[in-house]
Amino acid sequence: MARLNIKWRSLNEVAPQAVTTGETVENAEENAEETKQTSMRAEKPMLVYVTSDDPTDKDTRKLEAIVFANEKVGLGAKFFDTVKITHGDSLQDRILKENGRYAPRLVFVTRDYAVSDVLQKKQLTAGKLLKAMKKLAKTEYATNFEAMVRDYTKLLNELDRLESKRAALADQRRRLQEKPNKSRDKKVAREEADLEVEMDAWKKKEEAILKFRVKGEKAQA
Repeated sequence: MARLNIKWRSLNEVAPQAVTTGETVENAEENAEETKQTSMRAEKPMLVYVTSDDPTDKDTRKLEAIVFANEKVGLGAKFFDTVKITHGDSLQDRILKENGRYAPRLVFVTRDYAVSDVLQKKQLTAGKLLKAMKKLAKTEYATNFEAMVRDYTKLLNELDRLESKRAALADQRRRLQEKPNKSRDKKVAREEADLEVEMDAWKKKEEAILKFRVKGEKAQA
């Protein structure tokens, strides 16, 4: 299911760029705290995937075929900016080059660009990844990690039911094209309309679940 796939975006570096302001030394010191709180803070914490130069090595195959395919991992990843960077580029990045030696590895970075956890070698398991996700999410968000994963899982089960209903109605619609029946056509049309209402309600539930609240942020009405 597409909603369980981790959507990686490729970057050449993770560390934030230094901000050039043209300030005097005095003004720079005066505004240092404000700069730290704005320019040097990311919208989301990051889950950084440092890839191996050999995409066929056993750790990469395990990570991509098993660990990332775990349903809870796919849902938990929605709390993070999921970033992919090559091992070569990581050696030039001032955050990544100091955190972990091996590739592939996973590096968790806070919104303030501090490293929370590094997973590599035998640590690359779904259980350890979920533990690291939960730890950083608890630090950064008021939204409960485990509750979100649980509620979204239930929502996906509901989506399966709705998609099965859609497939059954599509099949009935095809049969009606082959053998028209006015009475049956009206019944199917009502069921199709009801399904669209249910789907709209489902999408609103999904939107609500994905509205993560960071700590210190006021809850929306």
